[in-house]
Amino acid sequence: MPVSKTKIVVLSAFYDPFISGAEQMVKELVERLGDVYEISLVTARLDKNLPKEEERKNFKIIRVGIGHKQIDKALFPLLANRPIIKIKPKIIHAIMESYAGIALVFSKYFYKKAKRILTLQSGDLDDPKKQKKFLIRFFWKSIHKSPDRITAISSFLADRARRLGVADEKIQLIPNGVDFSKVPQGIIQEKNKVVCLARLSWEKGLDYLVKAWPGVISQVPEAKLVLVGEGDKRKEIEDLIKELNIAGSVELKGALPHQEALEQLASAEVFICPSLAEGLGIVFIEAQACGAPVIGTRVGGIPDVIQDNENGLLVEAKNSEQITEAIVKLLKDEELRKQLSARASVSVRKYDWQPIIDQVRELYERA
Repeated sequence: MPVSKTKIVVLSAFYDPFISGAEQMVKELVERLGDVYEISLVTARLDKNLPKEEERKNFKIIRVGIGHKQIDKALFPLLANRPIIKIKPKIIHAIMESYAGIALVFSKYFYKKAKRILTLQSGDLDDPKKQKKFLIRFFWKSIHKSPDRITAISSFLADRARRLGVADEKIQLIPNGVDFSKVPQGIIQEKNKVVCLARLSWEKGLDYLVKAWPGVISQVPEAKLVLVGEGDKRKEIEDLIKELNIAGSVELKGALPHQEALEQLASAEVFICPSLAEGLGIVFIEAQACGAPVIGTRVGGIPDVIQDNENGLLVEAKNSEQITEAIVKLLKDEELRKQLSARASVSVRKYDWQPIIDQVRELYERA
């Protein structure tokens, strides 16, 4: 008789086709470990055109909800526990400490037998804007203290768990990663091209970058800024570009397929994302893997990735003047760009997905 696989439920409020940094980790996890374990990925349906259940190559997707984005998100913490009760898993692994984290808290009461693991991913939930939301504020400590084990993608998030009373021996640092097989090859960097790949949302601080840009082109007139991404601040960014009269040197490309976005990174002489909050900053890792010299802010988990003046440059958040200085410094100093990229090509190798997923598998085996 074939040996039955250990049943694992992975909780992620969002999944294909709604994928960003945290969901990329989910994708790598379920695809790489689906042959080892019997994995069911429970996610919110969000769109009525998506099937409620879907068999992928080596794992199963279960979508809960009615296919309405706002309703399904709000009800996910409760609805996610229905398939958990039916599946009776040995392990429940929640990715992201918001909706999935609350679902994991509820699972303690709906199905007590499973070991519960939470992966901390989000850097913006500490912001007062998010802490004002009732569900986050009410469940904040429980989200962190109820799991049997916590993994954090950065030192910043591990420290947050400690501050909330989680014992150090229950916390493990396991970052997000990069699939190096997908890094574009043979792309030539374009002279004076600066790229920012980010959602057009408040936590990415793009207005500070746009306000810094007139200072850049006053010193490097040929410089071009390419913004890749989409979001609810697009109109505000467009208006700011017009107000500053810099439309001739700024291009908004909107959202691009992931491979095309990586090609934009590979073609940049400078990559910058002036984040106000960041769990780790997978885009900085991707930019380093693509060979682009990077500039980031001293917030969240970014200093885990960027060591100032070693493999990139760090600036203070909300500081357009420092952003201008850092961009101009890199555009004018080819030798510095080469040094930062060379060091980053070494340091970034620790973010290869396979050894990262191996750490998750070891955690499952101990659980």
